Amino acid sequence: MSELTEIRESLCTAFCEDVAVRECGDFLAVSLPLVARDGDQFTAYLARTAGGWRLSDAGTTMMRLSYENDISKYSTGSRGKFYQGILAESGLRDDGGEIFIEVPADKLVRGLFDLTQGLSRVEDMALWSRSRLGSTFYDDLRAALKSILPADSFEENYVPKIVDGPAYTVDYRIQSQGRPIYLFGVNGKDKARITTITLLHLKQVGESFTSIIVCSDFSSLPKQDHTRLLKAANDFVPDIADMDNFRDKVLHHIR
Repeated sequence: MSELTEIRESLCTAFCEDVAVRECGDFLAVSLPLVARDGDQFTAYLARTAGGWRLSDAGTTMMRLSYENDISKYSTGSRGKFYQGILAESGLRDDGGEIFIEVPADKLVRGLFDLTQGLSRVEDMALWSRSRLGSTFYDDLRAALKSILPADSFEENYVPKIVDGPAYTVDYRIQSQGRPIYLFGVNGKDKARITTITLLHLKQVGESFTSIIVCSDFSSLPKQDHTRLLKAANDFVPDIADMDNFRDKVLHHIR
């Protein structure tokens, strides 16, 4: 027996010994030798389909995440985009919080690996920092503007022609038929407060403009920041993921 064959058989034997299969109602529960963040083994729930198998986590991944996180945020904004990206890359789907994959009968083992890998990545979303999520927000904002406006119609990091202008930099100055549009991206309470101060100061020194605030997730901001932003801005988009709303607001103020 060659060394390669020996290693392969050894690994297969060791792996199979740690796989537990049991009946669980209408499903087969397969516990795999791969550990989730809470220390428990990943378990896949198998159900027969016409052409093979439906492999599911039975909603356990979102249940574990909900202990320390507001999982409603995973359906919108940057978190929602990350979540949907993980599902797409892993070939998984979400059915009301239940993550699953359907595979032909001869792809069962591959499906188990794909499901488990995807579930592990979804659980890791709880570890992502606000700064990582925020960095994608500004990339998304730039891409969104480029998708609806000519490149020469807006200026990024515009410095107003006032005393101490650099201290009151505008994220985007957009040309319009009337007053220019000052657009700000807000991805957290710190940026919300800086934006509020900037808007109030620009108004105080006599700048003429229409302001639009675009948020990564307006609902995640503290209530006081909600109030201050709404009073300071002319218009706002609560969630950049809502591209139709974003496009409508920008084009409305340009005309």
